[in-house]
Amino acid sequence: VLLSLCCSLQTEYSIYLIKLIYFIKFNIFDLILQVTASDPDKDADQEALRYSLHGQGAESEFIIDEMTGKIYAQRTLDREARAVWRFVVLATDEGGEGLTGFTDVIINVWDINDNAPLFACAPDNCNGDVAENSPPGTSVMEMTATDLDDAAVGQNAVLAYKIVGNAALNGANSGADVFSINPATGTVSVAMSGLDREQTDSYILVVEARDGGGMIGTATATIHVTDVNDHVPHFLDRSCSIRIPESSEPNTPIIELAAEDADAGENGQLTFSVVAGDPEQKFYMVSHRQEQRGTLRLKKHLDYERPGEQRFNLTIKVEDMQYSSLLHCTLEVEDCNDHVPVFIPHFLQLPAVREDVAPGTSVASVAATDLDSGLNREITYSIAPESDPYHLFSVDQSGLVTVASELDREKVAQHHLVVLATDHGTPPLTGTATIQMALLDVNDNGPEFEAVYAPIVWENVLGPQVVRLNQSSTLLRGVDQDSEENGSPFSFSVPLEYRYSNDFHLQDNGNDTATITALRAFDRERQKEFLLPVIMTDSGSPPKTVTNTLTITIGDENDHAHIAGQKKVSINLLLLGIFLYTRWRSYKGLKEGVYHVSAHHDGWEDIRENVLNYDEEGGGEEDQVNQHFCQPDPPSRAGTATTTSSGTATIRRDVPPCRSPAQGQTANPSQAAQLARKSLSFSSQDLARYLCEIIRDADQHPETAPFDSLQVFSTEGGGSLAGSLSSFSSAGLEEGTAAGHECLKEWGPRFEKLKALYERAEGSDL
Repeated sequence: VLLSLCCSLQTEYSIYLIKLIYFIKFNIFDLILQVTASDPDKDADQEALRYSLHGQGAESEFIIDEMTGKIYAQRTLDREARAVWRFVVLATDEGGEGLTGFTDVIINVWDINDNAPLFACAPDNCNGDVAENSPPGTSVMEMTATDLDDAAVGQNAVLAYKIVGNAALNGANSGADVFSINPATGTVSVAMSGLDREQTDSYILVVEARDGGGMIGTATATIHVTDVNDHVPHFLDRSCSIRIPESSEPNTPIIELAAEDADAGENGQLTFSVVAGDPEQKFYMVSHRQEQRGTLRLKKHLDYERPGEQRFNLTIKVEDMQYSSLLHCTLEVEDCNDHVPVFIPHFLQLPAVREDVAPGTSVASVAATDLDSGLNREITYSIAPESDPYHLFSVDQSGLVTVASELDREKVAQHHLVVLATDHGTPPLTGTATIQMALLDVNDNGPEFEAVYAPIVWENVLGPQVVRLNQSSTLLRGVDQDSEENGSPFSFSVPLEYRYSNDFHLQDNGNDTATITALRAFDRERQKEFLLPVIMTDSGSPPKTVTNTLTITIGDENDHAHIAGQKKVSINLLLLGIFLYTRWRSYKGLKEGVYHVSAHHDGWEDIRENVLNYDEEGGGEEDQVNQHFCQPDPPSRAGTATTTSSGTATIRRDVPPCRSPAQGQTANPSQAAQLARKSLSFSSQDLARYLCEIIRDADQHPETAPFDSLQVFSTEGGGSLAGSLSSFSSAGLEEGTAAGHECLKEWGPRFEKLKALYERAEGSDL
């Protein structure tokens, strides 16, 4: 123990302390040193001094007895963690309440051999490489260890190396001393010759490092023997014989050859090539170097018919980076059906043919030849299905192409027929010829609407108003599938019975368009839609005329108040008889299918209301319609029947009576009776019987309204014996007379427009 005493006198203090430096080796709770202070004051109590420890390690690593000044270690010190400790000791007189003096204390920890050597590469990275056939003394790797003890003190950190285990992972020389190590540096070297990777490719060494104090550290080193190209590759087969069809396609694999080389890595990667017997380079080799195999492939087409291509004697070489060997291979070419039938010419462009050409007409003749022989040159002709999807043409075995079915230019305007010539070889080969043929148009299609029109005319809108056929246009346009010369310009018109209607008027604009005008206001509750036939004629030769029906919907307006649902039916037979008698009297002057009431009949409104009056569809709108099960007479009537929630059909006032079964429409028994009554001549002697039949039908079929009730009438006639309230031939009027026009005044101001229409019609000589 080295003590360095240093006394210092403080101006405020009268205590002397001893400054100590200790170099010590100790255990936990051992006394390290004792510091002593003295109080120079006169009559000072030296036992009243109190000591305290401050600085590094105070109260954690070291403690001091405040009464005696003895310093103790609280835990075992580790020099490798910290070799020097420094702190300050204070001494205070008067029991710790007076003056204070201090001293520095430095503790150096002495080393002991408490650490074993450690290898830096341990435990998994101690690896070395050495080439096979390396001579003795060749350096392999460094096995270096470290010791944490103090190298400056004794032999605690002085290391010595040696190999304590030497065993091969596989192969021979498992017990031989193949490697050695320098005891001072830890360098591992080859100790003997004869390293052979093909026999033993790795070794495991156990290396020991011992320090001067006898402590030992070990590590396991793995030494890999690397390859040297010292083996010649050779084929597994000594010869080969191959047969290949002449029809084989380029890149077809012919044979796979395998070789072997004991070397590894790049030294064991093999390359294959054809080196002789292939002057025209018909073949080539594909090398799979790592798998040590190669594939012989066809590079060009073979032709058995060419001289010198029936047999090949090939020489194939395999080589690594330094050595090589050869293999002779015989290749036989097999004859195959390798010539495709050829058409001369292979493209025919025929003159245009009318689309109405008769089936069976021949249009072309083709012929193909095949250079093969036997079955390989016999040919069968056919037409490719994709070029003739509708089977419109056929070809016989002489090559004659004919029309098999009716042609349609609008379906296919130009035909590109692909004629196939297939030989009888195995596998069969096919040649093709193309026939191009256009069709001349025949006017076999009539005009049609350009689009699906859905015109709507809103009810209660006074006419005239142009009908909007869709959201963007008021023009009705036509299209024709035929060619231009058989297409536009188109003409538009309506059937004769529609030309003088005061419902709609069609105007041909003369530019392939037409305009439809609604002539009056409509009531949707009386009729929901109109079917307007439109006659369209193209400009072909001869022209084609087609009638298309345009459905005009009456748009609904909320013009009826909602009321409670009810239904009542009352039939005033007396008034009905009066009405029927009046109608019979005026029958000759009526247009067929139109109801009529005399203009002088003042009680028309009363008759209409009393004969039949009920609320439609159980309430909701005060619309007066009649129950009926008949459908309208298409196509001359625009109205259609609808079904109510109660299951009965409703007919608008412009819906005509049912046709007879002979006219293509069925009728139930009540309808048959009604049709029978319709055929009556209405002579005076038949009137009574006619009325009785009406009463009888009403009794037997209470769910059906009488056929001749006032609520059933048409707007333009046709299909009914009654006349129309809007007819130009109303009862009591003499056609073309001014007196008849003046009689309309008796019907009130509501018929002023009708009077104007009569006058206009007469003035235009219609």
